[in-house]
Amino acid sequence: MNLFNMSLSKTAKSAAFIILSLFVSAAAVALPDDREKAISIESDSAERNEKTGLTVYRGNVIISQGSILIEADQITLHYQDNNLSRIECTGTPASYQQKPQAEGSMMIARAEHIDYLLANDQIILKRNAVLSRNGTIIKGDSIDYDIKNETWKAKGNDLGEQKRIQLVIPPSVQETKPTTETTP
Repeated sequence: MNLFNMSLSKTAKSAAFIILSLFVSAAAVALPDDREKAISIESDSAERNEKTGLTVYRGNVIISQGSILIEADQITLHYQDNNLSRIECTGTPASYQQKPQAEGSMMIARAEHIDYLLANDQIILKRNAVLSRNGTIIKGDSIDYDIKNETWKAKGNDLGEQKRIQLVIPPSVQETKPTTETTP
Protein backbone atom coordinates (compact mmCIF):
# COMPACT_ATOMS: atom_id res chain seq x y z
CA MET A 1 0.00 0.00 0.00
CA ASN A 2 1.46 3.31 -1.06
CA LEU A 3 0.73 5.46 1.95
CA PHE A 4 2.57 8.68 2.64
CA ASN A 5 3.01 10.52 5.89
CA MET A 6 0.83 13.56 6.29
CA SER A 7 1.61 16.28 8.76
CA LEU A 8 -1.26 18.20 10.26
CA SER A 9 -0.58 21.17 7.99
CA LYS A 10 -3.19 23.41 6.41
CA THR A 11 -3.55 20.90 3.53
CA ALA A 12 -4.06 18.00 5.93
CA LYS A 13 -6.71 19.88 7.88
CA SER A 14 -8.52 20.74 4.63
CA ALA A 15 -8.38 17.10 3.49
CA ALA A 16 -9.64 15.92 6.86
CA PHE A 17 -12.51 18.39 6.71
CA ILE A 18 -13.51 17.17 3.22
CA ILE A 19 -13.29 13.53 4.29
CA LEU A 20 -15.41 14.01 7.37
CA SER A 21 -17.90 16.21 5.51
CA LEU A 22 -18.84 13.02 3.69
CA PHE A 23 -19.18 11.34 7.11
CA VAL A 24 -21.53 14.09 8.19
CA SER A 25 -23.83 13.78 5.20
CA ALA A 26 -24.22 10.05 5.84
CA ALA A 27 -24.92 10.42 9.55
CA ALA A 28 -28.64 11.06 9.13
CA VAL A 29 -29.55 9.88 12.61
CA ALA A 30 -27.48 12.35 14.60
CA LEU A 31 -29.03 15.41 16.16
CA PRO A 32 -29.95 17.89 13.42
CA ASP A 33 -27.46 20.35 14.94
CA ASP A 34 -24.63 17.78 14.71
CA ARG A 35 -24.43 18.12 10.92
CA GLU A 36 -24.10 21.89 11.24
CA LYS A 37 -21.20 21.74 13.70
CA ALA A 38 -17.54 21.91 12.79
CA ILE A 39 -15.63 18.62 12.53
CA SER A 40 -12.51 18.19 14.61
CA ILE A 41 -9.88 15.45 14.17
CA GLU A 42 -6.92 15.07 16.45
CA SER A 43 -4.26 12.36 16.30
CA ASP A 44 -0.55 11.83 16.74
CA SER A 45 -0.13 11.00 13.04
CA ALA A 46 -2.08 10.47 9.82
CA GLU A 47 -1.45 8.70 6.50
CA ARG A 48 -3.50 8.83 3.30
CA ASN A 49 -3.41 6.88 0.06
CA GLU A 50 -4.66 9.29 -2.61
CA LYS A 51 -5.43 6.44 -5.05
CA THR A 52 -7.69 4.50 -2.68
CA GLY A 53 -8.69 7.36 -0.40
CA LEU A 54 -7.87 5.13 2.58
CA THR A 55 -6.90 7.35 5.50
CA VAL A 56 -5.39 6.06 8.75
CA TYR A 57 -5.13 8.15 11.91
CA ARG A 58 -2.94 6.78 14.74
CA GLY A 59 -2.29 7.66 18.35
CA ASN A 60 -4.93 9.09 20.68
CA VAL A 61 -7.37 9.71 17.82
CA ILE A 62 -10.38 11.88 18.57
CA ILE A 63 -13.09 12.75 16.05
CA SER A 64 -15.87 15.03 17.19
CA GLN A 65 -18.82 16.77 15.63
CA GLY A 66 -21.70 17.98 17.72
CA SER A 67 -22.82 15.16 20.02
CA ILE A 68 -20.74 12.56 18.14
CA LEU A 69 -17.44 11.66 19.77
CA ILE A 70 -15.19 8.82 18.57
CA GLU A 71 -11.98 7.95 20.43
CA ALA A 72 -9.52 5.19 19.53
CA ASP A 73 -5.88 4.22 19.27
CA GLN A 74 -6.32 3.98 15.49
CA ILE A 75 -9.10 5.01 13.11
CA THR A 76 -9.23 4.01 9.45
CA LEU A 77 -11.62 5.68 7.01
CA HIS A 78 -12.80 3.38 4.17
CA TYR A 79 -14.41 4.52 0.92
CA GLN A 80 -16.71 2.89 -1.61
CA ASP A 81 -17.46 4.70 -4.89
CA ASN A 82 -15.70 7.83 -3.55
CA ASN A 83 -18.02 8.01 -0.54
CA LEU A 84 -17.04 7.36 3.05
CA SER A 85 -18.66 4.02 3.84
CA ARG A 86 -16.99 2.74 6.99
CA ILE A 87 -15.10 4.08 9.98
CA GLU A 88 -13.01 1.34 11.58
CA CYS A 89 -11.79 1.98 15.12
CA THR A 90 -9.40 -0.07 17.24
CA GLY A 91 -8.36 0.57 20.82
CA THR A 92 -8.22 -0.70 24.35
CA PRO A 93 -11.09 0.13 24.18
CA ALA A 94 -12.24 2.31 21.32
CA SER A 95 -15.41 4.30 22.01
CA TYR A 96 -18.26 5.89 20.10
CA GLN A 97 -20.89 8.11 21.64
CA GLN A 98 -23.80 10.03 20.22
CA LYS A 99 -27.00 11.65 21.35
CA PRO A 100 -29.39 10.52 18.61
CA GLN A 101 -32.34 12.61 19.78
CA ALA A 102 -32.58 15.93 21.56
CA GLU A 103 -34.79 14.50 24.32
CA GLY A 104 -32.97 11.16 24.53
CA SER A 105 -29.95 10.10 26.47
CA MET A 106 -26.41 9.58 25.22
CA MET A 107 -25.69 6.23 23.51
CA ILE A 108 -22.21 4.99 24.46
CA ALA A 109 -20.44 2.08 22.77
CA ARG A 110 -17.05 0.58 23.69
CA ALA A 111 -15.10 -2.37 22.28
CA GLU A 112 -11.63 -3.30 21.14
CA HIS A 113 -12.89 -3.07 17.54
CA ILE A 114 -15.73 -0.82 16.33
CA ASP A 115 -17.02 -0.70 12.76
CA TYR A 116 -19.31 2.21 12.01
CA LEU A 117 -21.15 1.44 8.76
CA LEU A 118 -22.48 4.82 7.71
CA ALA A 119 -24.82 3.77 4.87
CA ASN A 120 -26.54 1.24 7.16
CA ASP A 121 -26.53 3.46 10.28
CA GLN A 122 -25.04 0.48 12.11
CA ILE A 123 -22.29 0.02 14.66
CA ILE A 124 -20.63 -3.38 15.05
CA LEU A 125 -18.75 -3.89 18.32
CA LYS A 126 -16.29 -6.78 18.60
CA ARG A 127 -14.26 -8.10 21.53
CA ASN A 128 -15.25 -6.96 25.01
CA ALA A 129 -18.24 -5.03 23.68
CA VAL A 130 -20.36 -2.78 25.90
CA LEU A 131 -23.36 -0.70 24.84
CA SER A 132 -25.27 1.59 27.19
CA ARG A 133 -28.33 3.74 26.66
CA ASN A 134 -31.06 5.00 29.00
CA GLY A 135 -29.37 3.26 31.94
CA THR A 136 -29.46 -0.18 30.26
CA ILE A 137 -26.07 -1.86 29.79
CA ILE A 138 -25.43 -4.72 27.36
CA LYS A 139 -22.13 -6.64 27.47
CA GLY A 140 -20.95 -9.41 25.17
CA ASP A 141 -18.22 -10.53 22.85
CA SER A 142 -20.01 -8.80 19.96
CA ILE A 143 -22.93 -6.40 19.69
CA ASP A 144 -24.56 -5.13 16.49
CA TYR A 145 -26.46 -1.86 17.04
CA ASP A 146 -28.86 -0.37 14.47
CA ILE A 147 -28.77 3.36 15.26
CA LYS A 148 -31.79 4.31 13.16
CA ASN A 149 -34.11 1.62 14.54
CA GLU A 150 -32.48 1.57 18.01
CA THR A 151 -32.23 -2.23 18.01
CA TRP A 152 -29.34 -4.47 19.05
CA LYS A 153 -28.18 -8.09 18.84
CA ALA A 154 -25.54 -9.43 21.23
CA LYS A 155 -23.52 -12.66 21.24
CA GLY A 156 -21.15 -14.33 23.65
CA ASN A 157 -18.12 -16.33 22.59
CA ASP A 158 -17.18 -19.81 23.84
CA LEU A 159 -13.49 -19.04 23.34
CA GLY A 160 -13.24 -15.66 25.01
CA GLU A 161 -13.70 -14.22 28.47
CA GLN A 162 -17.23 -13.04 27.71
CA LYS A 163 -18.87 -16.47 27.19
CA ARG A 164 -22.42 -15.20 27.57
CA ILE A 165 -24.06 -11.84 27.14
CA GLN A 166 -25.02 -9.77 30.15
CA LEU A 167 -27.90 -7.32 30.25
CA VAL A 168 -28.43 -4.91 33.15
CA ILE A 169 -31.75 -3.09 33.23
CA PRO A 170 -32.12 -0.39 35.90
CA PRO A 171 -35.18 -0.40 38.14
CA SER A 172 -38.03 1.50 36.59
CA VAL A 173 -38.90 4.85 38.02
CA GLN A 174 -42.48 5.00 39.11
CA GLU A 175 -44.39 8.17 39.89
CA THR A 176 -46.39 8.13 43.07
CA LYS A 177 -49.43 10.31 42.96
CA PRO A 178 -51.30 11.19 46.14
CA THR A 179 -54.79 9.81 46.21
CA THR A 180 -57.53 12.37 46.48
CA GLU A 181 -60.41 9.95 46.58
CA THR A 182 -62.90 10.24 49.39
CA THR A 183 -65.03 7.38 50.53
CA PRO A 184 -68.72 7.92 51.14
